[in-house]
Amino acid sequence: MPFCPLCKSEYSSGTKRCPDCEIDLIEELPEDADLEDSDIEELPEDLILLYTTRNRVYAEFLKETLENSNIPCHMQSSGSFLEEGLGYVKKKKGGYKIYVPADKYEESLAIKEQTVSDLE
Repeated sequence: MPFCPLCKSEYSSGTKRCPDCEIDLIEELPEDADLEDSDIEELPEDLILLYTTRNRVYAEFLKETLENSNIPCHMQSSGSFLEEGLGYVKKKKGGYKIYVPADKYEESLAIKEQTVSDLE
C-alpha cells in the first residue's frame, strides 16, 4: 500500500498522489514514522507557514487565489480522511495549513488578509 510522505496517510494500491498534500506517494514509510500521531513537517526549507484553518473551503479558496496570483504554495491537511469504502476515519483533529516561499510571504500575507481574514 502506498503512503504519503507528508501526512503519512495510507492509500489503496494504484493511487499515485496524495489528494490532500498533492505530492507523489511512496511505497514504504521510514521505520521511525508514526502513522497515528505525526506532526513532523517535511517541507522544503524555503517554505513557511502562512495560514492554518479547520475549514477546507477557506484553505482551498486561499490556495487558488495565491496560485492565480502566481504564488506557488503547498497545502497540507491532517485529521479526518476518507478510507475507500469505509466512510470517514478520525486520526486526530482535522486542519489545513498553507505554506508559501519565504520570498513571497509578504505578498501572500496581503492576499490572505484580503481573502480569508473576514471569514474566520
